[in-house]
Amino acid sequence: MKEDHNSNLYQTRVSPVTAAISTTYEHKPINILKNQTDDDDYHHHSKRNNYSPSQSHNNNANRLYNIDQTRDMIRKLSEEPKNHTASSSSPPPSSSSSVSFSSLSNQQPPTQSTTTPPPPIRTKGSNTHFQYATTAYGVRMLSKDISNTKIDLEVENLMIVTKLNDVSLYYLTRELVEWILINFPSITVYVDAALKDSKKFAASDIYKDSKCKESRIKYWTPEFVDQNDVFFDLCVTMGGDGTVLFVSSIFKRHVPPILSFSLGSLGFLTNFKFENFRQDLKKILSSKIKTNLRMRLECNLYKRHEPEFDPKTGKKICVVELISTHHVLNEVTIDRGPSPFISMLELYSEDNLMTVAQADGLIIATPTGSTAYSLSAGGSLIYPTVNAIAVTPICPHTLSFRPIILPESMTLKVKVSTKSRGTAWASFDGKDRVELQKGDFIKISASPYFFPTVECSNTEFINSISRTLNWNQREQQKSLTHMLSRKNQEKYATEAKVIKHQNNSDSSYIEEVEKCDDTDSETAADEDNEEGEEIEEDDSKKDAVKFVL
Repeated sequence: MKEDHNSNLYQTRVSPVTAAISTTYEHKPINILKNQTDDDDYHHHSKRNNYSPSQSHNNNANRLYNIDQTRDMIRKLSEEPKNHTASSSSPPPSSSSSVSFSSLSNQQPPTQSTTTPPPPIRTKGSNTHFQYATTAYGVRMLSKDISNTKIDLEVENLMIVTKLNDVSLYYLTRELVEWILINFPSITVYVDAALKDSKKFAASDIYKDSKCKESRIKYWTPEFVDQNDVFFDLCVTMGGDGTVLFVSSIFKRHVPPILSFSLGSLGFLTNFKFENFRQDLKKILSSKIKTNLRMRLECNLYKRHEPEFDPKTGKKICVVELISTHHVLNEVTIDRGPSPFISMLELYSEDNLMTVAQADGLIIATPTGSTAYSLSAGGSLIYPTVNAIAVTPICPHTLSFRPIILPESMTLKVKVSTKSRGTAWASFDGKDRVELQKGDFIKISASPYFFPTVECSNTEFINSISRTLNWNQREQQKSLTHMLSRKNQEKYATEAKVIKHQNNSDSSYIEEVEKCDDTDSETAADEDNEEGEEIEEDDSKKDAVKFVL
């Protein structure tokens, strides 16, 4: 039966929770990532230099309003009291937050027979779970729509991050800046503050060559990025994957779309070639683009202090202190460091002990980091847009400790056991290495701030692992005839022709047999029809004889 968007039947298929997310998501556009909105992460007014952190918090609150409303409705469903006295035959109570199935039993489509029994009336419990399942499906469809959404960048402030350990990159950066200033007069370019007084970059010469104002080239520092959240509209990186990881470390909250040009050695994250930057940038700055919202991990580091005595209860209270917060794009690694002893790490999920890892360490990685340290330690490859957390042990003491992939909804905690013989060391994307004493722990969860990268093609991930890892590439099977003598090669060629001719004749014979079978079946059908006609004629003759008598 075809669904009608205007019929009552369709309305019963959409739960009120799904409607709060996206009202009838199948035929209404999603009001998300549109450049007409005032609180979008990537589109702002022209006067953005006066953007204050208070405005950012207000916009975040407005952006999360619908999500909070949906959570409240799901919480109401889960906290709804059970009615144990309700019978299975009684219809569910009608309310604004429940789906009414009684209308279905009273309505009969025009083409439906009146003898068809009505659909069974669901109880209140099945109705609640139906809403829950429909909501889950609506969220999944909404997530699919978000992943396929294209946005129109209105770039005014463009940031360029360059790997400055190569002299040639100074001149490549200068060429890129000059081309942007000439072809896009409304864009202000921000380059690294280390290039301000550089003679190789020569900003004064760029002003003359591009005939632009000096105010169109400005300089960024990590402090400036930290103080101006949601300021840049696009970030261009010139380097390798390390340059992209550096960008993730300086953007501690919202991250603009990242356009990465490959100027490094590997390039899992750099899918654009710099020699084509004119064509690529012109297309990206003048048309809608698709981005991959890569998940990051929020890591909160806690230090354990000496227990304090509570005079009221007469018990000791454990005191922990939040030291730092990190948002990592690849992984957080907890290892034994220079200690000669094996590490003993307690892994918790939602404060429930999962296992105690006796190994050289643990790697908690994102899908983006699945191609990095985790892969070297035996972890699995994960598609970048899949939101999951990969736990990979480093040289575990037991062979049964295999890597595991966990959902993003989990909050993990890695704690140095008080029974451990030594300390542990933690590093975040290979940086900010810190020592963990006994009792210290790290809480790891999915970060609310994604890392969006401009998509080069729909198959860029498969292309990158095929290019860099030679994923599933092997030599094709070769013929062994080159090892035969000339006489045996001639015999082999003659026999191969005979076999090929036989195969062709067999296939033609099979086709002829199939045609004959079809012809025989048609002939048999015709004979049956003729016999049927003769029988009818005989019957008519008998009737005629009876009539004469």
